[in-house]
Amino acid sequence: MGGNKAVIDKYAARVLMLSFFLPMQVQVIALFVSSAWFIFRTFEDEERTPIGNYIPALGLGALYLLYLVAVLFTPASYRHVSETLCEYKLSYLLLPLVYASISPQKIRTIIGELAWFVYFSVGICVIANGWFVVKYALAPDGFHGVNHVTYRIFFEDLTSIHPTYISMYLVLAIGILLLNADNMNRILKYSLFYIQLAFLLPLLAKSPLIALALMFIHTAWLRRRKLKQYKWLFVGVAALMVLSYVFVPFVSQRVNEMAGMGTSLKQNVTDNSIHERKMILAVDLDMVKRYGVTGCSPGRLLYLLKQKYFFYSMYYGRDVNAFDPHNEYFYHWISLGIPGIALFLLALGMHFFKALKNRDNLYIYLLLVLGITFFTESVLATQHGLLFYAFFSSLLFFNRQKIAG
Repeated sequence: MGGNKAVIDKYAARVLMLSFFLPMQVQVIALFVSSAWFIFRTFEDEERTPIGNYIPALGLGALYLLYLVAVLFTPASYRHVSETLCEYKLSYLLLPLVYASISPQKIRTIIGELAWFVYFSVGICVIANGWFVVKYALAPDGFHGVNHVTYRIFFEDLTSIHPTYISMYLVLAIGILLLNADNMNRILKYSLFYIQLAFLLPLLAKSPLIALALMFIHTAWLRRRKLKQYKWLFVGVAALMVLSYVFVPFVSQRVNEMAGMGTSLKQNVTDNSIHERKMILAVDLDMVKRYGVTGCSPGRLLYLLKQKYFFYSMYYGRDVNAFDPHNEYFYHWISLGIPGIALFLLALGMHFFKALKNRDNLYIYLLLVLGITFFTESVLATQHGLLFYAFFSSLLFFNRQKIAG
């Protein structure tokens, strides 16, 4: 019977990995039911969970308590938005408490199935890209007029996952391959590596790619004494990047878009994402000046931003979309003031301290991906981003088995 339960444990861990690629309505159920199974198994096997786990778990989720307090100080007309946000962000507090309750043995079981996160990441990208090729190959005009915006919209519509978030998944999956796939067949390992990189480049989400570059540098440093053994791996990466730029139009379009960073914002504010980012940063900085001390409350934030962008539309003489802060640090600073940004940085600091103390390189790579992407996206404002952060950071925080590579 115990052997059967151990097999179920493995499948439950695989469901956890699969949950990130399921429809959002199913995702939460799959994630929390599988997590609840491991709590049940911890108590059934009478495995000890350190009572001291709950103190840092509360520290990791303390920001959520501030969201609850903010409801009391939110004007009545926006209070329902704040209450909805509290329901939506419950995972921020709940998942650290859940994984504080799971024994180290069961957490090791989950860690042992991380390779399935790699397989599912590759699988969803194969499906999405395959369907994209089939759709446009059979179209009367073929790929004529198809650009990187078309590709990214198609990908998100089909998978319900924003390109930035699937890029974060792929970068973490590459980190798992580099550090935690020693038992995997070498040919399979490097095939998956190149396939993921090939899928990552057309999406060209800037922040995850910066994190990936830092991961490669760190991996090269870790293996500096055996670097000659990996020279063909790095040659392959360079060749894939050049070929992608030459033969995949989405890559060259995005690179050329980023090359226009120095052009006039006034002329081109809606022409590409770089100019939009400049405008968003200007709005965020102005909001920090106004609300950076006490905050404007999460429920009121988007309303105030819509007002801001309305006046930007008048200034530029064209319709400008209203954006959220597109920066996780500014999001908490503007909406919750100094207490909000302080508690958010406290949680990040706890994660970085634990990762560096344990020399857990996969944990460090996860934090690199998140910490850098937080500068360009309000990651925790979406279900995919919130669950990705809360699950993996909690899992690795309470993991006692170093994943060093």
